[in-house]
Amino acid sequence: MVGRIIKIAPSIIAARWSDIYSEIERAKGGDFIHVDVMDGHFVPNITLGSDIARAIYELSEKPLDIHLMLEFPDKYIRNFAFEGVFRITFHYESHAFLSAIINLIKSLGKKVGIAISPDTPVERILKVLDRIDQVLVMTVYPGFSGQRLIENVIPKIYKLAEIREKLGLGFVITADGGVNWENIYKIGPIDEAVMGSAFFMKK
Repeated sequence: MVGRIIKIAPSIIAARWSDIYSEIERAKGGDFIHVDVMDGHFVPNITLGSDIARAIYELSEKPLDIHLMLEFPDKYIRNFAFEGVFRITFHYESHAFLSAIINLIKSLGKKVGIAISPDTPVERILKVLDRIDQVLVMTVYPGFSGQRLIENVIPKIYKLAEIREKLGLGFVITADGGVNWENIYKIGPIDEAVMGSAFFMKK
C-alpha cells in the first residue's frame, strides 16, 4: 500500500493568513488546492467567499477543489463555478436534493463530489455513486482545522473502495481531516488526501 500514489490537496483554511502570499506559494507544492467554504450554520465556523477563492486561483494558478460546507449549497454553486475550479463538493447532510444539485454542478462543467460526515453511513449515498466523480470522507467532524483523525471512520473508506471495484465505478475517494505525513498510508485505499495543519506545518 505504501507504493500507492495519493494526490495531496493543501487545505488553504489552515494557512497562516497573515502571510497568505507565502502560504499560497507553499500550497503550489500540492496537486491542487482545497478550499473550504463554511457558512456558520451547517458548521460552527465561517470562512471565505467566491471572491477570495478567485483570488487564490489567480495567485496560485493551481486547480481549485471547492468544498461547500453550507446548509443550502445550491444557492451558491454558480458563484464558485468559475475558471480554475475543477470540482465542487457538497455535503449529503445539507439541505440539498441530490439529483438536482448533481445535475446543476455537471451543467456548469464541473466535476461533482459528495461529502459524508463521520456519522453518515456509506449506504446513504449508494444511489448516486454512479453519477458522481468523488466521495469525500470526513475523517473529522467538519468545521475546524487541526483536529485528530477519527480512526473508526476508516472502515467506510474500505467499504467505498469495495463498492467501487464491485460495480466498476470511477469515483475517487478523498480523506479530509486529521491527515498528516505519518498516517496518510494507514487510512486505507484513498486516492486523495486533504491536508491542512500538517501541510502548512502547524503541527
